[in-house]
Amino acid sequence: MKATIHQPNFQPYLGIFNKIKHSDLFVIYDTAQYVRDRFDNRNQIKSEKGPIWLTVPLQVKDSFLKRFFEVKLPEDRLWIKKHLKSIQFNYARAPYFKIYFPELESLYQQPHETLADISTAIILFLMKSFGIQTRTIRATELNLDLNLKSTEMLVAILQKTGAEEYLAGASGRNYMDMDLIDRAGIRVEFQHFTHPVYRQAWGEFIPNMAAIDLLFNEGDNAGNFI
Repeated sequence: MKATIHQPNFQPYLGIFNKIKHSDLFVIYDTAQYVRDRFDNRNQIKSEKGPIWLTVPLQVKDSFLKRFFEVKLPEDRLWIKKHLKSIQFNYARAPYFKIYFPELESLYQQPHETLADISTAIILFLMKSFGIQTRTIRATELNLDLNLKSTEMLVAILQKTGAEEYLAGASGRNYMDMDLIDRAGIRVEFQHFTHPVYRQAWGEFIPNMAAIDLLFNEGDNAGNFI
């Protein structure tokens, strides 16, 4: 069985779904440490003026040195209204917006408590919309020793799920202890992802937008681009 593991990034880009699509199991790494100024709580969508950010406005006191499943969402829900307004304004004329936006809007408005919760809900929505049927589990369901370090944790997750093969991101070579993985008898495959070009509003194509950009523009054909 081939597994892939990734943090529940907020509104993730297509490369993550490419890994999920080509795996038998996707482990949502919600026990990973949240990191500021990365893509953990934000991503971009395309507007008439270029890329703009959708950011969950987390406070340092609520997220510093915490894991995804521990990071509480802001009590002030104004950011949800801002996100939905930005999405609606910039994609209302997209061919498939009216089909997919109502469910996304509903997910935003549900009473999620943590960053992991809302991000996981959006990821599962996108997987369904892209026709990706890969089995999914959250790391918090695996009773892991949270004191394990990076590659030790990766190996523990793979062993607990019974995976013999791991599909890693291309940058995995930079941080994984390959000797430790070899000793555990796990085969590693590194992702080779080339971002697809699809129809997109507002002029010249811009890659690496949040995956909803593909969904609203290509609809039920979107999964063929991943």
